[in-house]
Amino acid sequence: MVRMLVKKYILLPVFILLVCCPAVYAAEDDDSDMSMRVPDVRLLDVEPNSINFEPDLNNMVNGWTEAKLITAVVSANAGWLLTIKGSSDYWEGPYQKPISDIYWNLADGEFLPLSTQSTEVVSGGLSNQSGYPINIKVKLDISRDLPGDYYYYSVIIELIAP
Repeated sequence: MVRMLVKKYILLPVFILLVCCPAVYAAEDDDSDMSMRVPDVRLLDVEPNSINFEPDLNNMVNGWTEAKLITAVVSANAGWLLTIKGSSDYWEGPYQKPISDIYWNLADGEFLPLSTQSTEVVSGGLSNQSGYPINIKVKLDISRDLPGDYYYYSVIIELIAP
């Protein structure tokens, strides 16, 4: 009878250990944790990539080209700053047409002269293909901007972290 009691008392704790311990061990050795660091993403698309100004007689007399629209499209999961600047002090062309002859504005705000220093256009946070219309026009000099002359210039629009 003593032998039988030992078996009953030993088997019960062994059974409990077999049933409960795998769950305890699994909880301690759980390798199912995951981590992921999402990088800051700031994307910019500018449409169109180039614009042509073709001033007519009225533009020459008024001293300005008609404004042309460039749309900067921003997608970002972090804060951002959209800037604009010119690539050099003068246009490429027959004479040194200054960068300050280029004017820009955002969404019908006040027109500002372009410079080679980065100027804030707009800033923001989370966005998914948000469009920002930038109007550009050129100041004309009837005594220097002669028929048949061509001028070229690069405007730099950048999307950066604030």
